[in-house]
Amino acid sequence: MAKNLQGLSAIVTGGSRGIGAGIALELATRGANVLITYQSASSQAEEVASKIKALGSEALIVQAAGTDKEAPARIVHAAVEKWSHIDIIINNAGAGDDCLLKDLTYDLWDKILNTNLRMATFLVKESMPHLGKAPRIVNISSVIGRMGGSYATAYCASKAALEGVTKVWAAELGQSHNATVNCVNPGPVATDMWLRDTDAAVLAEWDTKMKETPAAPRIGTVDDIAKIVAFLASEESRWSTGSTVNANGGMCFV
Repeated sequence: MAKNLQGLSAIVTGGSRGIGAGIALELATRGANVLITYQSASSQAEEVASKIKALGSEALIVQAAGTDKEAPARIVHAAVEKWSHIDIIINNAGAGDDCLLKDLTYDLWDKILNTNLRMATFLVKESMPHLGKAPRIVNISSVIGRMGGSYATAYCASKAALEGVTKVWAAELGQSHNATVNCVNPGPVATDMWLRDTDAAVLAEWDTKMKETPAAPRIGTVDDIAKIVAFLASEESRWSTGSTVNANGGMCFV
């Protein structure tokens, strides 16, 4: 594997498990030093950090709940204190509780929107004075943001909004900070959260859709997503900004 991110400093929110852990390790494999955030399971974060270090990169872990307004500043402070600047931001942390509209509460709406959208927004804002020479920002959306679907009013709203602000940040941070800002929208991915926490009715609905996926009749893997994100975090992606990459096997062409 080419070390095309050698010496760069990266933040991966929600990097202690699932897609986030896969992205963190992929960036480290390519030479990046990585700060990962976790919500509550510090042992998982420590395990990922150990793997990052075993790859020859530096690692930091920071506790940061998506609903915590102080978290973005705490994350940025830790990264800058260690590495002086920030080259890569992967906004991966997310919440996605299944809920029909008739059962939706203000508390659940706030939890999902704050975790999936507010956290990402204010992390980028806090990072702006400390961005490196050619920063790369990648937001992790979801195919549901374009396809819609049952049980996902708040989740769909948050992910569609994340794609929207990707274009805004690309415009605002492009020439002013030499930054690119892109979005990746996975479909279902075989993570512990998907397999363990998804409602049975939702799994059944998605199973039919996955069998019709153009690239292959299967669920996505963490590696499928991590490789795409790593490309967008690299110099090679310099002419792509404000875009959303459909990292879902063609499940959604829109």
